[in-house]
Amino acid sequence: MTLNLFQIPASKKKKHMKNLALFLALTLGSITYIGAQTSTPAAAKNQKKNLSPDEQAKRSADKAATKLGLTADQKAKWEVAEREHLTVNSPLRERLNGSTTPEERKQIHQEMTTNNDHFETTLGTFLTPDQLAKFKEIKKEKQQERKGQMH
Repeated sequence: MTLNLFQIPASKKKKHMKNLALFLALTLGSITYIGAQTSTPAAAKNQKKNLSPDEQAKRSADKAATKLGLTADQKAKWEVAEREHLTVNSPLRERLNGSTTPEERKQIHQEMTTNNDHFETTLGTFLTPDQLAKFKEIKKEKQQERKGQMH
């Protein structure tokens, strides 16, 4: 049964219009609330950027402990290595975000690659061979994911 407002007496029209307005307001409010609660990858990335190097290092160590099965000692060493890695790469990332020439960008990327290699070498001093292999496998998967997103 459809509701035709033209066939309804004027006294009831007002009531139906109020109900319709209330229904629309509640529906719109619910949709807005649900949309605000949904986290997007961009929001997660921005939240990550707002973390201090110490918080980022702790978060990284927690993830590594879960994915690689780190001991408490390994987790602590990971956190120290990650903090150092972040501290060295952060200024380079900021320079990349600024206006740079292609030559400068290439040099910055080379420096970051050197720092990333140093981080991985540091990990090799305390991870087991199996853990290191798993780390490299996860790293390779992430790189392929990023390449897939770019194309």
